[in-house]
Amino acid sequence: MSIEYLIQYNEGMKKLIQKILIAVSILGGPSVYAASAISPVSIGLMPPVQFPSDDFAITGARISLLYGHHRNVYGLDIGALGNITDQTFTGMALSGLFNNTRGTTNILGLQAAGLTNINTGKVAVYGLQVALGVNYQSAASDVYGVQFAVVNQAAFTDIVGLQVGVYNRAKDVYGFQIGVVNIAENLHGIQIGLINFHNKGLISVSPIINIGF
Repeated sequence: MSIEYLIQYNEGMKKLIQKILIAVSILGGPSVYAASAISPVSIGLMPPVQFPSDDFAITGARISLLYGHHRNVYGLDIGALGNITDQTFTGMALSGLFNNTRGTTNILGLQAAGLTNINTGKVAVYGLQVALGVNYQSAASDVYGVQFAVVNQAAFTDIVGLQVGVYNRAKDVYGFQIGVVNIAENLHGIQIGLINFHNKGLISVSPIINIGF
């Protein structure tokens, strides 16, 4: 278990460094995206009352008094209610209610929402993903760190670290699942909960605790 965990963790760290370098290059040299309209900052109330408009790529910070909506965001994303990104998001996101990313998503440090994080494209989380309601991921994804919510619905997500909630679902778990109901396709660690499902394990259903290798 420990060897596989370390391998996965090291791979995650390599990817994290790559994502940081990409983010820095975008922030420092947006000319590589010359085909798109680019702005270092977005400030708005809600679409269409926002500057710049939703067809821009934001390469610094997006601050929305209610919610914002843009094509691509690289950097810091803050919304009183929430924010929507259509294609690529790389950075840190914080919202009062929701974060909704629809394309490739790279979370560097934190994705936090008062209600829900909805990510429908491929996701890589390096740090903490937290919602007081639901974390929902529908594409093949990875979490290197902690995923925390009442409901973590991540059937195609690999967890390297910790998944905590009332209901937890993941693909491969390298570390821990802690909740009332825990579901993993492949478990390389420990599940702690009222009922634990390890779909491809020797013991597929276990109360209280389940261990996989």
